[in-house]
Amino acid sequence: MISVDEKKCLHCKSCIADCPVEILSENSDRIPVMLPKLEKFCIKCQHCLAVCPTGALSYNDITPEQCDSPQTPPTPEAMLNLIKMRRSVRRYKNENIAPEIMETLKSSLSWSATGCNDHRLFFYMAQDKSAMEFFRTETTRMLKFLVKTGIMRLFYPNIHRFLQKIEAGTDVIYRGAPHMIVAAVPKNAPCKAADPWIALSNFDLLLQSYGLGSCWCGFAERAIRYNRKLKKYINLPQGYKIGAVLLFGKPDVKYFRATSPAPCKFAK
Repeated sequence: MISVDEKKCLHCKSCIADCPVEILSENSDRIPVMLPKLEKFCIKCQHCLAVCPTGALSYNDITPEQCDSPQTPPTPEAMLNLIKMRRSVRRYKNENIAPEIMETLKSSLSWSATGCNDHRLFFYMAQDKSAMEFFRTETTRMLKFLVKTGIMRLFYPNIHRFLQKIEAGTDVIYRGAPHMIVAAVPKNAPCKAADPWIALSNFDLLLQSYGLGSCWCGFAERAIRYNRKLKKYINLPQGYKIGAVLLFGKPDVKYFRATSPAPCKFAK
């Protein structure tokens, strides 16, 4: 539900125009109201709260005073440089990220864009490097089994290149990363394929701003998806599926320049 401070309301109709599901209208006093019969269609996006220029509108006891105000965004040059310099890091320092940084990283996920504003994403984050040991041990055990049975060759024909490392117990999946985040999504979510990737892509950019490194890990995503012990370890809710996995930590490598990839192709 919305509430409006009538003294602050400019009658500009910005909230009405910006409502994505079109359930706001004016009453006889030109004050925005939520149409009673359409309340059930509200997707709780809070656009009406965010777009009000005078802070006259509150949503479900969330007031404008509780919300952050815009700050000067990074320059286009700075943002492009961040994107260009982003590398997949596979060499990490054996150190934990500072707790205060971890808390900021975690809290940022609440602002992830999702299809239809469906904020039912579930995350597991390995916040301490010791938490990764269970994943390494169990995944290595599973890999050895899949290699021994020949099943692994069906998934990854080039696995023979890493056989000796796997047999020796080398961490060929998690690359010594001290931290990891797993994103899962309800199987009935309207945009279940995109939501986990969007969330962790934003998370990844924030990591780069701290000078941290990351690596997308499809092998870990599959390992957790098909291993009951791993799914139980992260307390994956019933009806959810693993969507994406990102390794991260303090990089033990420094890149001195961006790469120069071939230009993308665009439709003519």
